[in-house]
Amino acid sequence: MCHESWQPTSAATAAESLTFTATDGAEIPAWRYRSAQAKGACLVLPDIYGPSPFYHAITARLAEHGFDAVMIDYFFREGPIAEVTRAAAFERRSTMDENQCLRDIGTVIRQLPGQQSGTRIAVIGFCLSGTYAYDLTAVRPDLATVTFYGFPEGPGGPVAGRAPRPIDIASLFQGPILSFWGDQDNIPMELVDRFGAEAARHGADYRYQVYPGAGHGFMQGLVEERADSGSAQDAWKQTLAFLDGALTLPLTQKSQRRGSPDEPEGKPGGQAPALRQPARDAAHGPGHEVRLPDGR
Repeated sequence: MCHESWQPTSAATAAESLTFTATDGAEIPAWRYRSAQAKGACLVLPDIYGPSPFYHAITARLAEHGFDAVMIDYFFREGPIAEVTRAAAFERRSTMDENQCLRDIGTVIRQLPGQQSGTRIAVIGFCLSGTYAYDLTAVRPDLATVTFYGFPEGPGGPVAGRAPRPIDIASLFQGPILSFWGDQDNIPMELVDRFGAEAARHGADYRYQVYPGAGHGFMQGLVEERADSGSAQDAWKQTLAFLDGALTLPLTQKSQRRGSPDEPEGKPGGQAPALRQPARDAAHGPGHEVRLPDGR
């Protein structure tokens, strides 16, 4: 499960509703959380259930840190979910053309407020949208990408049009990427490590972390007290530090690779695991090219 059922106990910072215009004139609904600071632009992509109070809380936290943060509903073409159940969520997704979805998100990125000339834009994806965030960084050189429990081989299930699997396009990754999983996720850790090795083999600016004992959706521990709150808080701390650095770098400069935090907080009662920077295998050449829809 992701974050479809969480409800806040207090009112969140008010969002400004706005719309972006797709290339065919369709309106893409969005919510903007402004900051008095000017640290750059962030785009939050919700999970398969679409916008929910959890993602409003995440977007508001980004604004509180100083980013101009926007969340969109990329399911606007498919319409509202029939009911908040896993079956209904997957049924709605089955009607989606994921390649059109990527083009729509790319259009939003071009129009995103708060962008600063010559610097990167943050894209933060969760679960299904973590997969889309990988696809976007394969076609855009101007992103700093953060993913939580994304699917390296795609989430499976029927769709009207399927986007490329991130593991097949690792050779095309362009900007810095930071990814998080818990080792109790239904996504196999062997696949997570293999994905990391593939990204490193092609020289991607990629790092990832796996939290012991945390499962899919562990970031909910950021907004409520749970057993996985330590992991969620550590991941969020790393996310903000990563974006603080990546969004201030010129597009031509790679982010500085770093190890685990000096005082990690990822595992209650102990230390967080070291941030994984997969070793590169110089014996292999570049992988085959997979064409993506133009997300620019």
